[in-house]
Amino acid sequence: MASLDPPGRRRLRADGEVTRSAIIETAGQVFAERGYGGATAKAVCERAGVNIAAINYHFGSRDGLYRAVLQEVHRRFMSMAFLQELAAGDAPPADQLHRFIGELVTRILADADWPVRVWARELLAPSPLLDQVMREETQPKFERLSAIVAAITGIPVRDARMPQLALGVIAPCLVLLIVDRGAATPIRPLFDESATALAERLWRFALAGLEQVRSEDAAPVTRRPRHRADPAPSRGPASKARRD
Repeated sequence: MASLDPPGRRRLRADGEVTRSAIIETAGQVFAERGYGGATAKAVCERAGVNIAAINYHFGSRDGLYRAVLQEVHRRFMSMAFLQELAAGDAPPADQLHRFIGELVTRILADADWPVRVWARELLAPSPLLDQVMREETQPKFERLSAIVAAITGIPVRDARMPQLALGVIAPCLVLLIVDRGAATPIRPLFDESATALAERLWRFALAGLEQVRSEDAAPVTRRPRHRADPAPSRGPASKARRD
């Protein structure tokens, strides 16, 4: 069905989206360099070539702009559209985990620009907006991962062990996010590998651990036999003779 908006309004809307995206891109670079506390709206405006009114119009405030930057970071690493597609499919749980890890590792290794640096700063020095972003962006992804882990292990999503199991799967990817890939760290060589090869190994490692948990959880509980107490030392004639 054709849009009911007149051509002029559609053009203004498209121009507005272009401007908004350009501001987010520039702001991401500034926040990556200076952090949440050091990046000012003025610095963003000067670099983006816009006035403060543009930030207020599109984002409401500097915090609104930073929230949009964090949302863009999450979108680039793993979009909600990808998660919805994964949930709607009928692939086996192990294959879903393979796609989940593959998508995340590929995005992390491919995007060495400001999104990685912004998120690393946010995790190491959280801003007041982190809780909201975690609820809106991180929680749905963690829940999807938990559902996959539950299907592999047979352990319910609401089980107290689930956060630990899901974190065990995602932890290597989080390390890739927060470690400076240019620094001489022990994991520096990982950033020179192909995303496909690295994701494959991380998937196999995670899957082996989850399958081990499944087998241990399904194993019958065996009770150790109770041993009778050792008999008391004899108090017969032989003992009496020794005492004598």
